[in-house]
Order: sequence, then structure tokens, then C-alpha cells
Amino acid sequence: MIPDINFIGNGCILAAGLACLTGIAACLLGHARLGRLCGYATFAAMTLANAGMIYALLANDFSVSYVSHVGAIETPRFFAGISLWSSLEGSILFWGWILSGYTAACLFIYRSRWQNLMPWVTITLLAIGFFFYLVLYLPANPFHEVFPVPDNGPGPNPLLQNHWLMSVHPPLLYLGYVGMSVPFAFAVASLVTGDLSDTWVLATRRWTLTAWMFLSAAIICGGWWSYAVLGWGGYWAWDPVENASFMPWLTATAFLHSVMVQEKRQMLKVWNLFLIVTTFLLTILGTFLTRSGVLESVHSFTQSDIGHYFLSFISVTLAVSVALLIWKGGKFRSPGKLDHPASRETIFLLNNLLLTTFCFVVLLGTLYPLIVEALQGVKVSVGAPFFNKMTVPLAVALIFLMGVGSALPWRKAENSHLKKLIVWPALAMVAVPAGFALFGVREIWVLVTASFTAFSAVVMLTEMFKVGIGRIFAVNPRRYGGFVVHLGVIVIALGIALSGNFKLEREVTVKQGESFELGRYTLQLDRLRGDEQPQRFSIIAQMNATLTQSGRPVGFLFPRLNYYNQSREPIGSPSVRSTPRDDLYLTLMAFDHKNGTASIRAIVTPAVSWIWGGGGIILFGTLLAMRRKECHSEQSEESRVRADTGSFGLRPQDDI
Repeated sequence: MIPDINFIGNGCILAAGLACLTGIAACLLGHARLGRLCGYATFAAMTLANAGMIYALLANDFSVSYVSHVGAIETPRFFAGISLWSSLEGSILFWGWILSGYTAACLFIYRSRWQNLMPWVTITLLAIGFFFYLVLYLPANPFHEVFPVPDNGPGPNPLLQNHWLMSVHPPLLYLGYVGMSVPFAFAVASLVTGDLSDTWVLATRRWTLTAWMFLSAAIICGGWWSYAVLGWGGYWAWDPVENASFMPWLTATAFLHSVMVQEKRQMLKVWNLFLIVTTFLLTILGTFLTRSGVLESVHSFTQSDIGHYFLSFISVTLAVSVALLIWKGGKFRSPGKLDHPASRETIFLLNNLLLTTFCFVVLLGTLYPLIVEALQGVKVSVGAPFFNKMTVPLAVALIFLMGVGSALPWRKAENSHLKKLIVWPALAMVAVPAGFALFGVREIWVLVTASFTAFSAVVMLTEMFKVGIGRIFAVNPRRYGGFVVHLGVIVIALGIALSGNFKLEREVTVKQGESFELGRYTLQLDRLRGDEQPQRFSIIAQMNATLTQSGRPVGFLFPRLNYYNQSREPIGSPSVRSTPRDDLYLTLMAFDHKNGTASIRAIVTPAVSWIWGGGGIILFGTLLAMRRKECHSEQSEESRVRADTGSFGLRPQDDI
């Protein structure tokens, strides 16, 4: 007997919302323990609600409204289960569960610490939760009862059921988005209580790093998914919803750098509060852009009525945050100042300036079409040329600052010492682009990128080898984990520069047995064949690839066109052969079964795999950086700022 999932789901959402209100009231009345228990209750309720929805999806219970919208008997069970986050209502339900999990984990870990902050942390997290549970219960309720019960449903969007990355990218994105709620809650608590210490920074460093790591992984996986599924041969199109995930990443990155200035020099306290508030608001804005239907995007959900709810929440949160910053921000001003332009804190300030400018440019380009349409009723678009022109110089400058910031000490660098240390990075800065030029590279931004990445890489590698690769993570995992993250960014930057400027592309129509050449590859159409599956019918082009010069076989590639019942147009699935040198990327555009011909788009792109590999390096470095034990706020200024010794004006134990 199938349980009444609608009754269970609605009851759980209602219980979670009531638990939030009860917990808020309890904390305001001084009963922090009861508030904490209410936080645990929201997690239990949302866990049961999500489990019930997954059960309904797997059991094809079409009496549940969400299942009737995204479920289908013929959908493979794997994609049926993960379709929990394939559409609006299910994604909000999943979001609510992750938020309740972060809330419960935070309240449990700090149940006996920072008693002055935790009541307000609890209130803030439960208030955020109440908003999402309200949205779940009213405009985005996935547990409406359907009657009469249909025999079948349309199934998930075809684009969301033809690649395994569907199971990875959305959860990573939500873990990154929602994770920013914890540092935001501590920032609010610090402002409300007027706690002038670094407590909230120390309490949330790992939370922010964790959320940043998930968001980084989501952005990389999103690019990989777009590359592997959409058939256009690219991985980043400055799509508005892509931008929505990138903007909070930029401000969170700025925060992770500037917060070290606060720890070391007791500077930028108000700025760091502003950055974390902005990051949280940008995650909510991204959710609004994705789910309100105001943007036309391959990534966005269908139009819905939740836009007004999100706009109201953003407005209230912004108003409260600005009011707190104005009311209490003056108390957080510190007497610290820049001692010298050639210092690490100066570079971190420039880093923050560039990152926030980068974010503003992306925000402007994303929202400008909406503003114009609202004011003039005219649809306009802001495409990749604008974003590339405006952001490439900023990105290249940031790469250069990574190396400079690693070379400079805190407070002040001695010129004689710095000149001696900068010799090898400066030589690499000249030699690497010269080598690129010898191989025929003439694109100016590729040469500049190669120059700056070489400089930064040599700076960090020199320091790591000086200490000893086997010892660096035992000496100071936070510092050298940051170096690994920076090296991952360098690998990604080179991958983007090379793949974006040296792509070869050709579209041809060939008969069975005919071949054509592209780059170093010769491609032959062996045959066309059909493949029948329960949820789709596919036409597959079997392509035989060989190296043109040697004739050595590379292997078979199988681009296909997939026909789904609920889609009028076929959905293409490209086939990719990836190597560290280049990617061979084939898309079946059309076919004529009677004449045995196929239209193939073939693309050869260098260094694409460097982007995915660089993402892996970033994740590894972030995990290493989180291993460092927290220092205590009682440390003296003398212990915060160590002597300027070591390879780059630093001791091995210093932070980066």
C-alpha cells in the first residue's frame, strides 16, 4: 500500500515552519537550548519530506503533483530519483533540506561555544529557513494532490536525463549557495551583539571555505556538463544563470583573502562584514534569477509565482543588513593602517578591488537586459563579447597579483631582499611567453596570461620546494593549501586561454565509408544505427578516428541524436575524446538514413581537460587549507605578525 505522500510531505513542511517560529521566539526569550532543538527538528522534518518525495518519484506515485510533472514510467530509476532537483518545486524542497542540515550541524557543533553569538546565529538561520518553508508550503508546494491520478507523466526535461553530471552539479551548487548562510548568520550575530572580536571570523572560516569549495566544484561541473551535453563545443557562455553562480563565488573569494588582513592586521572589519552579507544576498539573487522565470536561459526553470516572494526576502534582508552595518558598523572600525605599498595587505586590498569590480561587471551585464525591458519594454541581450572585453583584463591582473601577494611579506618588504627573490619568477615571466611566441602564438591576451601565470607559478613553487614538498602540509596546511588552490587557478587560466583561442571547427556531410580531416585527426563515418531504449530512441553515428600523419587508430566516437516522447526536436549528445593535449568533439547535426549520410560538426580544442584538472587541484588545495587549527582571538599582535624572514619574506609557518 502506497502511503499518503502528500499528507506526509505537507505535514513535514508545516512542522519545519512552525519549528522555525518556535525556535526564534525561544531564542528571543532567552531559551537558547529550545531554539537549538527546534533547529534539529527542522532537519528531521525536511529529511522525512525529501525521503517521501524520492519514494514517490521511484514508485511513480502520480497522485503527487511534482511526480505528475516530472515523472514517467519509462524514465530510468537513476534519473527518476535525481529528478528531485530537476524542476522548481523539487529543487526548493531539496534546498530546504540542505539548509536544515547546515542549520542543525552549526547548532550542534557550537552548542557549548560562543554563547553570546549563538542565539542570534540560531535566529538568523531559522528565519532564513522559515522563508524557504513558507515558499515550499504556498507557491512552490510539490505535494499537491492530483485527481484524477494520471497513468503516466511527461518525464524530466530531456536535457536533464542524458548525462550523469545531472546527479552532481545541482547538489554541489546548492551546497555552495546554502553554505553561505552560516557565515552570514555569524556576521549578523556579530553586528547585533556588537562583538568587536574576531570570533565570528574564526568560527566561520571553515564554513566559508567549505561553501566556497562546493561552489567552485559546482561551477567547474556546470561547465563540464554544458560541454558534454549541449553539443556546442563550449563550456562557458556567460549565460545569466551561469553568472548567477559566479558572482557569489567572486565576493566569497574576496572575503577569504581580506579576512586574513583582519586576522593579521586587525583591518577591514566592516569591509569583511559587507562582503559576507553581499555574498549571501547574491546567492539569494541567483536563486531568484534561476527560479522566477525572469531570465531566458537553458539552465533556468519555468516561470512561476515565487519571484515576488524572493524579491521581498531580498529587500528585507538587504534593508536589515544595511541598517545593522550603519548602526553598528562604526564600532568595528580599527586603528590599523597600511604601513607600505609593498606589503601583502596592500596586494590583498587590490585583489579585493579587482574581484568586486569583476562581480559588478558581471552583475551589470546580467541585469541590464532586465532593467531595459522593465523601463522601455524592449528586449536586449548582453553577450559574451561584452563580458570577455570587460573581464579578461581583470582576470589576468588577478593572476599576477596571486604571485605578487605570495612574494611580499606583511607590513613592508625590503627592496634588496625582494629583488633577490624575484629573479627567477621574472625570468619565467619573460621566457614562457617567448616560448609561446616561438610556437606561433600571436594572441596578445594568451601571451600576457602565459607571462603572468608563469610568474605566479614560479613564486609559489619556489617557496614550496624550499620548504620541501613532503613537509609543506605539515608545516602550515592553510598557507600551502592556498598555494595549491592558486596553482589550480593557474592551470584553469591556461586551459581557458588556449582552448578559447585555438579551436578548430568544421561541419561536413559524409556518406558511410567517407572520411575528412580536421587538425591532426582523420575521421571516417563507419555506419549509422538506431538504438531503442524505454525512454528514448537514438540515431548513432559510428565515427572511426585516426591520426592523419601516422595512421594510428585513435578509437571510435559515437555522437547521437536522441528522440524523447515529450520533445518535438531531437536532443543531440556529443561524443568526446579527451587528452591532455586536445579534445576531439563530434556532434551529429542531421542524418539521411536512406542515403546513408550524416552531417557532423567536428571540433578540435586544445587544453580543455586542463580546466577540469585545475578544478580538481582547487578542491584538493581547499581540503588541505581547511586542516589548519584555528588560532585563538586572544593572540597578541606580536604573534599575529611574524618576522619578515624566509624565502619570500615569510617563515614557513606564516599564512598566505
